[in-house]
Amino acid sequence: MEVVRKYMDAKSLMSIMALPEAFHNRRLEVIVLPVEEPEKEKTATESAEIDRALSALAGAVPYTELSVEELREERLKKYEAID
Repeated sequence: MEVVRKYMDAKSLMSIMALPEAFHNRRLEVIVLPVEEPEKEKTATESAEIDRALSALAGAVPYTELSVEELREERLKKYEAID
């Protein structure tokens, strides 16, 4: 994670944000950190669909005479309704 650290006069920051009275006419240390955005939670339906798809895909692909491209097309048709 990157961090920016800078020393500034309070007067420079007062045009950007309100500062407590105790900070006026002082030199301040400013530290800038990125905010970690929370990951969007999946709905119960989305989670169930994903679990069902993963369960169906788990395990080795059975040996068939199909080519890789034919297997791919078969799987795409089978799971096209799942986002």
